[in-house]
Amino acid sequence: MWVKTRSQLRLLSWGLPITGDYLVRRYLKEQCSVEIELIRGKHVNENNHRSIIHFSMNKAATQYVRGLLGRSAAGNGMVAVGLAEYAFHTNFPYLDDLSISEMKKYQYLFKPTGYLYSVFGGLIEGIADLEKYLVVLMIRDPRDILVSEYYSYGYSHAVPSRRGNKYAKFMRMRQKARQLTVDEYVIGESDRLYNTFQRYINLLLNRYPRIYLTRYEDMTSNFQAWLEKLLDYCELKVSGELLRSFLEESKKLRPKKEDIYQHDRKGIPGDYKEKLKQETIDYLNLKFSSVLAKFDFN
Repeated sequence: MWVKTRSQLRLLSWGLPITGDYLVRRYLKEQCSVEIELIRGKHVNENNHRSIIHFSMNKAATQYVRGLLGRSAAGNGMVAVGLAEYAFHTNFPYLDDLSISEMKKYQYLFKPTGYLYSVFGGLIEGIADLEKYLVVLMIRDPRDILVSEYYSYGYSHAVPSRRGNKYAKFMRMRQKARQLTVDEYVIGESDRLYNTFQRYINLLLNRYPRIYLTRYEDMTSNFQAWLEKLLDYCELKVSGELLRSFLEESKKLRPKKEDIYQHDRKGIPGDYKEKLKQETIDYLNLKFSSVLAKFDFN
């Protein structure tokens, strides 16, 4: 059972369908007050813990890890900020889609102390003094990401509000996924995902050696060791009670049976081997050969 903290309620509510202008406005007011105040330049937090920026890739347990970090950060007096989640339902841009010049007008959102910025699905260029932050990058085998994306876009992912400017694009992606086989989808989207990996490699890992790199596969193979290393890097101290809660919840993560309409559809590394034709796997192995080697994906 999750403790009903503000950050947890916000995390859970992102997965709910939101319809009607009144409900959207109420939802944003209640669940996104921090983001709204920060964007308006009015939010203040005097906590001196180094701010944490959590980068990842969609379908690499982004929301789950965001929840873990959010609950841990709250216990250390930090404020969790979900700019990408706010953008999902509004006209606010995805910051990782912006060029360096476009990002300049949003630089004020990033403060080097007191905040947890989680989670971004791609690299944001133009964050000043990035070396002052604790930066986490969590990745996953690209072959599994693409397969998981197919089922997520096609069936399980919550739909953005019509009030924002993300709805039409999302529905085009949903329609596209449903019109394609999983093999057709993963081949068609492989260039996009490859570019996401390369941006992280070239613009983040190669430039900032103190970035904390972790993998979805590490989380699923030994959750406790993975969690302890993550919290240690982020300099987050958690109570014994909260740590036990994390460990208990982790045992319930993996669904007992696969359901394409559930957000946590399967969660097993190597699922691509069951879902894809051998010729598709061969194509992805060649396409991502440098990525697979660099990050030790077998």
